[in-house]
Amino acid sequence: MRSVWCALAVMVVWGAGALAAAEAKRPNVLWICADDFAAYAYGAGGNTIARTPHLDRLAASGMRFDRAFCNAPVCTASRQSFITGRYPRSVGVTLLQTALPDSEITLAEMLHDAGYDTAAIGKMHFNSARNHGFDLRRDMGHHLKWMRLRGETRIDPRIAVLPVWRPFQDPARIWLNSSCLPFGCIDAEMPATWFAQEAEHYLAERRERPFFLMVSFYEPHSPFRFPVEYAGRHKPEEFPVIRPGPEDDWQIPEIFRDLSDREKQGIAAAYYTSVEYVDAKIGHVLEALEKSGQAENTIVIFTGDHGYMLGQHGRFEKHCCFEPAIRAPLIVRYPGHIAHGRSTNALTEFIDIVPTITEFCGA
Repeated sequence: MRSVWCALAVMVVWGAGALAAAEAKRPNVLWICADDFAAYAYGAGGNTIARTPHLDRLAASGMRFDRAFCNAPVCTASRQSFITGRYPRSVGVTLLQTALPDSEITLAEMLHDAGYDTAAIGKMHFNSARNHGFDLRRDMGHHLKWMRLRGETRIDPRIAVLPVWRPFQDPARIWLNSSCLPFGCIDAEMPATWFAQEAEHYLAERRERPFFLMVSFYEPHSPFRFPVEYAGRHKPEEFPVIRPGPEDDWQIPEIFRDLSDREKQGIAAAYYTSVEYVDAKIGHVLEALEKSGQAENTIVIFTGDHGYMLGQHGRFEKHCCFEPAIRAPLIVRYPGHIAHGRSTNALTEFIDIVPTITEFCGA
């Protein structure tokens, strides 16, 4: 087996209790992922503007990896890499639209074969109808069906809301939500709220076998969705404008060049509002875990699927290998086995999450 982490210090923290844990009662696994969540975008990661109390508490009760890197700055490639523990080139998924091949074995399949119940709620980007080892799958289609049965709440027509999202077709100021507009939905009907509720129902179930639950939110991916209740939470002037250096000029995509300073600030305000919204949903999932009585025997992992650019080097989105696009948050909590309230600067790759989990779980 390859080393659990690249650095010996991290191997000691993670690995010391792994074999003992495997011999004792096998732990549950709760993996929470937020799309386009940058490593610098939450309080415990050093951000003084973002209000992320739930992630901050998770970091205080677990361990923060401050030099954790995804293995591709593209959603699909990164996700299929970290769910298999293999490099994107090895998996054969390097483009956004590529489906995960049937031949690849996911963490869900490994744990399912080891006797775990498995569930994935939210975005997985398999790009196919296959479940890849998850007994239960819930995603946008299920939320839309729930909405049809419930009936949609009408929003006050005087409230300006997000238009149809057309990235790289509309001007960047529109599809990057520089006006900081809410999604045309109340909190109770947002997909992320429904995903958190589905996770709560799953965690409330009583089962004989250990579980692996992945809860994957679409936020804060552009256009940085948040419900109407969150409108006005941040103002553009709260955010400094990040200035690219003259050495960046040759590589700045044309679509970002005409953004004004005010528009760049508005994009940041929308991004951080979406960050704070998804932090609240993460809090609901963690609270449900506590209520279930299973928190002490559950490995909790929080990751972004990659980083995000908010003007660094003149860029927005990801799609490049500047550090803000590939460094992503990684927090791990496992009471009694991983030191809590600590952080490490040891170099960490997301492909190492799978072999670490399987070792802890005896798979």
